Amino acid sequence: MSEMETVADLQTLAGAKYILLTTFRRDGTPVPTPVWHVVVDGVSYASTGENVGKVKRIRRNPDVTISACTLRGNPTGPTFAARARILTGDEGKRATRLIRRRFPSGHLIQAAERVFKGYRFVGIAIEAAS
Repeated sequence: MSEMETVADLQTLAGAKYILLTTFRRDGTPVPTPVWHVVVDGVSYASTGENVGKVKRIRRNPDVTISACTLRGNPTGPTFAARARILTGDEGKRATRLIRRRFPSGHLIQAAERVFKGYRFVGIAIEAAS
């Protein structure tokens, strides 16, 4: 992994289509996952299924790292220390709307919710670590 950098906010990632969100297992093993994101007011927002591993890992340990990356997860910029939190209710819906607005194929989220009854999406807010 590249050396960690710090920033006041994540606005520097606003132009990246994907970010590599790295969460950590209980034993400290990093689990990198490329995700769509959108940056609003220096905070990066993503959307994912509520029962996937990264959500469970974030709930247990909100410390994550992020960097701009390709669709396949190859980093294209510096890695930043960050903190993530799972968004529910209106906050979660807002994050999902932001993703849909930025990525036209983000409507797949809505289609998946219709096809797979009970499969719910949650938002993730990622902020620069203090």
